[in-house]
Amino acid sequence: MGNLVGKFVDNTFLGHEGSSQTPFEPKELCFSISFNVNADADFYESKKQALKSLVDDRNDLIHHLLSRFNPESIESCLETGHYLEQQREKLIPEYDFLKSLLVGLKEGIDQYANFLNSEEGIKQIELLYLQQSPLVTLLLNISIQQPRLDGWTLLENADRQLRITLPEEMGRLKSSYGFKTVKELIRASELFDIHEEPTKKGGFRVLYRSKPELAYGALNRLINSLLDTSRRTARADGWALLSEACHQIEQSSAEDFALVKEKFGHESLKSLILESELFDVTEERVDKNKACELFRPKIELVSR
Repeated sequence: MGNLVGKFVDNTFLGHEGSSQTPFEPKELCFSISFNVNADADFYESKKQALKSLVDDRNDLIHHLLSRFNPESIESCLETGHYLEQQREKLIPEYDFLKSLLVGLKEGIDQYANFLNSEEGIKQIELLYLQQSPLVTLLLNISIQQPRLDGWTLLENADRQLRITLPEEMGRLKSSYGFKTVKELIRASELFDIHEEPTKKGGFRVLYRSKPELAYGALNRLINSLLDTSRRTARADGWALLSEACHQIEQSSAEDFALVKEKFGHESLKSLILESELFDVTEERVDKNKACELFRPKIELVSR
């Protein structure tokens, strides 16, 4: 029971230094539910001690009470009754607290289930599935990595690359996705702007780009800046000073960084570096009181 209570406390109460909960990192599209209670250090410690006290009382009740209880003694019966009443008084507040957590959890699950079964919920699930699909992912990469100088990408070129790279997916465009053309797919994904541009011959060409407000382009530009800076400022051993690179890029790409910070929640370029999984990060001791952080592109990127 002690182990169970310890896991409950460490995995439920967030916000205190030393929380042992690890983030969930799905490898494919999925739904998950997590339940946490925001807690400062004082609340965490008080709750930890209160539950530990209950565990100690329970252990005493199970393992030691009977050995000192004499059912033939009125005094022993009265002492035992008083002891159990004290345990009950300590237990009730924790029971009520846990019950309130369970009630809140059930209400949250019910609301979540109702949403998933609603018309809007089904629509959002289908949209999420579409946005995570291989075709839309490749379209997004093409729009970010191969735009014209004005930021737009020719749909004709993207369509051609889709047919070369993902021929089976393109063959199932109608049966699996429900669209006759890539243009319909792009519009339905809600990730792109579409623009029709007149040609010299009197026709028109279709262009698309990732929506600027979604910050995908800004994110890609920051990552490319990090890669470029790490290579330009690298020492002979390939490592570059993290703080210097972050300072340079935050100054030169302040607008992109502000947008990425808002949309993706990165408080620093260091968090972006760690989450991108494109870089190695290490710490180097300068002296006994000071250390610096270094980073470099992962070896597999350098060797390509």
